[in-house]
Amino acid sequence: MTDLSYRMLFVDGVPAGLLGLDELFKILYESECAPQDADIGEKLIRGVRQHNFVPKPAIVAYQTVLEQEYQKYYQQRTGVGEVKAPNYGTWEGIPREQIPWFPTVSPELCDGCGKCIEVCPKDVFEMDEANKAVVIEPFLCIVGCCFCKSACAPQAILMPEKTMLDQFRHGQRHAT
Repeated sequence: MTDLSYRMLFVDGVPAGLLGLDELFKILYESECAPQDADIGEKLIRGVRQHNFVPKPAIVAYQTVLEQEYQKYYQQRTGVGEVKAPNYGTWEGIPREQIPWFPTVSPELCDGCGKCIEVCPKDVFEMDEANKAVVIEPFLCIVGCCFCKSACAPQAILMPEKTMLDQFRHGQRHAT
């Protein structure tokens, strides 16, 4: 079995790790599928489901994000409105996009105080139109940092358990 690409996307504010997305985009592009094609959303969902689980209630949300990502890919390939993917660097030799360390904000608990924005040194958050904090740059979050969570009085910010990072540290040791 061939190794598939791995990419983390935010679907309705929740991280989703997807296998084979780069390969799917390449196949669609080489088949001359354009982002504006009427059936592109269905093709993207069908392709993603070959290697990933997509819950039925989230299909529309996944489709929206996948269409946006394919649009970026298509623009890069065609050179139209060229969009360069940001380089988030690495953490202990692992590409930052593969480390699921970033905050998740509960809009129900967020009171819009903005303390998370004040304490975050990396501009991970911004306020949305409802005056709630939202994560806009998850991979800028410093791995292991949780200042925002500590500053959040209503406890609207969730962070992964730091023990989760051990699997990446151990995996890296075994890979070398």
